[in-house]
Amino acid sequence: MDRTRATLIYDGACGFCRRWIERVRRWDRDHLIDTVPYQSADLEERFPSVSRAECTQRIHLIEADGTVHRGAAAGREVLRRLPHGWLWSAPLRLPGGLRIAERIYVWITHHWGPLGQRSAPPR
Repeated sequence: MDRTRATLIYDGACGFCRRWIERVRRWDRDHLIDTVPYQSADLEERFPSVSRAECTQRIHLIEADGTVHRGAAAGREVLRRLPHGWLWSAPLRLPGGLRIAERIYVWITHHWGPLGQRSAPPR
């Protein structure tokens, strides 16, 4: 498990996202992941390497050293920090695994509305 702290930026208006954030908080027994909704007023001031516009499309994980992971790659890095996360993140480390996970991630973002309810994909 990665023992460094990081910040996960998510959509605070999305019910689907909020449910997953609550799970992450419960599972993060070592408090290695801070969570911040992208709607925070000081987001771009706190994280100059991230734009609010980018955050409307994908979750972002900002490492303590400033490294930024987006979308499924951010999800993989979150999993690595959780208890037994090496097991959950293993499929994302296989060749092609992250690419497949990113496609699934994009599908989910296009099929779930801001309240976490199914919606039509954007046109």
